[in-house]
Amino acid sequence: MIQSKQASANHSVWLLFTVQKSRFHFPIFYVLLLLCLASCATPPPTALPSPTSTPPPIATSSPRSQATATQEPTFIAPTLAPTPTAIATQTSSNNILPIFDTHAHYSRNSWSLYSPQDIIAKLINAKVARALVSSSPDEGTRRLYELDPVRIVPGLRPYHDDVTTTNWETSEKTLPYLEERIDSPMYVALGEIHVHVQNIESPIFRNAVKRALARNLILHIHSDAETIRGVYKIAPDAKILWAHAGLIESPQTVSQVLDEFPKLWTDISIREYSIAPNGKLSEEWRALFLKHPDCITIGSDTWIPERWTSYEKIIEHDRAWLAQLPRDVAENIAYRNALKLFGMQDAGDLEK
Repeated sequence: MIQSKQASANHSVWLLFTVQKSRFHFPIFYVLLLLCLASCATPPPTALPSPTSTPPPIATSSPRSQATATQEPTFIAPTLAPTPTAIATQTSSNNILPIFDTHAHYSRNSWSLYSPQDIIAKLINAKVARALVSSSPDEGTRRLYELDPVRIVPGLRPYHDDVTTTNWETSEKTLPYLEERIDSPMYVALGEIHVHVQNIESPIFRNAVKRALARNLILHIHSDAETIRGVYKIAPDAKILWAHAGLIESPQTVSQVLDEFPKLWTDISIREYSIAPNGKLSEEWRALFLKHPDCITIGSDTWIPERWTSYEKIIEHDRAWLAQLPRDVAENIAYRNALKLFGMQDAGDLEK
């Protein structure tokens, strides 16, 4: 618009100069005057928006997105934590052994360090599809079971308040505590319980065993070989999961006791670094596994918080020595024997 005004002014100056040069030539003067008026009669400029006018819309995308308007990024919502079935399928498809951990605890000493959600996350990270969990007190197991009732397989311990591993067989508080809970269908085992050979004849111990067997529960027993033989004298039909493969017993002794009792299984929790020192499977333990491939199970024994801290490494170590066995033996120990022990015929998702 400013340039137009300047052009008109220049035109007028030129006209005036021409008129002065051609004075008294009136026809020419009138023609030039008309041309001047026509050039000055330009259309008025479009009005600028006033300060109160509505401003143009602000761009909602960056210059990069405007340049690629037809290629807007697609955002995918994060997936939820895998379900137990999905975990089992994933582990098999990746040729990683599914694990049934038959010896875990979520006791009070771990509650302040690891939430129930933390524990479930550790099981998922370690690709543990099932875990037999018992706790002191039992509330720890129940909290985990509420979060993941497929992955968590509850066992019932009698330990609570001042009832401990050393006095439960004789404490008057034991049976009432068990009676409040034992009929819940979620439990598959009594234990882990610490059994002492001198207390096998205790009425409280005998009644606890009798009540458990009436519910068809597995006895998960922490003891030595002598005590296992003593328990079978009073409960010859019991299915027993012998914790820690006797803890202090040699592989040869464990083999002998397994030979004696066809309804005896054993978990190898706590023994993992004796089984495979420096990662190499011991020949003594290899002989045990090859002789008894149908009654040995994996276990971690998270009896203190530090075991939960190292949980993934413990399971990784177990998988490393399992890989040194024939595949069918490794699968039995990793999960199949546990499925058979607990009668979980509906857990075929572990083998898909």
